[in-house]
Amino acid sequence: MSTTSTRCRYCNSTSYGSGCIHSPTRKHEHRDDEKHCEWCGSTSYGSGCIHSPTRKHRHGPGANKCIWCGSTSTGGGCIHSPTGKHEK
Repeated sequence: MSTTSTRCRYCNSTSYGSGCIHSPTRKHEHRDDEKHCEWCGSTSYGSGCIHSPTRKHRHGPGANKCIWCGSTSTGGGCIHSPTGKHEK
């Protein structure tokens, strides 16, 4: 999947998935879009991201939403976050 409005934070590519020679995980990361997963470009939250090291979708920060679940809540209670806390 490719979205031309976002770019990998390590290499500036519009690609998703493997192939980023500058990333520590060798995968492209698009942290500049709160509406899409930074690893795959999906609008989904939770499990199912084939490119994420945790296999969970993680969105870019913004819009006062949790990057793991999309909630505007704060503190504990995020079922998708590895720490169990909402992260913004």
